[in-house]
Amino acid sequence: MEFFPELIGNGSTKNRIGSSILSGRIPHAFLIDGDAGSGKTTLALGIAAALNCEGGKDVLPCGECGVCKRIKRRGHPDVKLLEKSRERASIGVSEVKELRADMFLSATEARYKVYIISDADKLTPEAQNALLIVLEEPPPSVVIILLCEGTDKILTTVKSRTQYIAMSRFSRSELSTYVGAISAEAERLMRLDPEKFDTVIAESGGVIGRALELIDPERSREVKERRDDILAVISAISPKRSYAELHSAFVSLPTKRQDTLSALEELLRALSDMIKHKRAPGAEPVFFRDAESIENACAEMSEKHLLAVYELVLATHETITKNAGIAAALAKLASEIKLI
Repeated sequence: MEFFPELIGNGSTKNRIGSSILSGRIPHAFLIDGDAGSGKTTLALGIAAALNCEGGKDVLPCGECGVCKRIKRRGHPDVKLLEKSRERASIGVSEVKELRADMFLSATEARYKVYIISDADKLTPEAQNALLIVLEEPPPSVVIILLCEGTDKILTTVKSRTQYIAMSRFSRSELSTYVGAISAEAERLMRLDPEKFDTVIAESGGVIGRALELIDPERSREVKERRDDILAVISAISPKRSYAELHSAFVSLPTKRQDTLSALEELLRALSDMIKHKRAPGAEPVFFRDAESIENACAEMSEKHLLAVYELVLATHETITKNAGIAAALAKLASEIKLI
């Protein structure tokens, strides 16, 4: 039997989860970890559909029955999706308590009620503790799926009560094949401008959603502007650059809270590439295109310097998440980096 046909790659994960659903040995909670565009939501909706699918003879979920179609378009009353508001930096305890109360109500029509929490890494500690009650003793026929980009901010008590799933990154050759097969625009670009197509694949970091985003002309411009902002910061964190240059690079970042947080997360990915390159050249990059571009970026910086910058950026991200003033936090970050 084929499992989760809409999710590209991740074969061992699909077989493991699909087999557990067929056998009836279903975890009551999943923690799905992966970059934006890695297929987390596709898998979560697929699990919800597979648990309630009315077809599924050769393929699970079948994608053709009424239940599968309604879940895919997010219109099923027993499959709830909690997403962080763009206006807020976190998901609060009141939202989780409201979701938790719904878990104890009978299903409207499905065999399993499924609750998907996007941006679980943005749940406040209080919200995670509120969720812990149902993770420890879940109501019958309820499955909770947490989606995150990294588990650093997920409480250990939450992690220990979920089945962890890491979404796969793809090699560049795999990504070229997949993207070319599912996107007409990608296939056209591959034929007409193979050099640009190769650049898109290199800059996507092994993530399909990011590759598709880069191929779209409008989104590509936005992504390029965002990358240019991060590259300017990376250049300015060199000890040889002045405070004025560093401060200017940071204040040029987006000023809306969520956009600032996204930019800092991108910066953390870039710094992680640089640190890994210092330790073991040749590691697959996430932000950078290749080893040469990483080497050029960090040639003037030591691993110790990069680690210190990483910790300061991480702390600033946490401070802004807690509603600190963005301009003041970034100015303070620039000052702290110059003191390293």
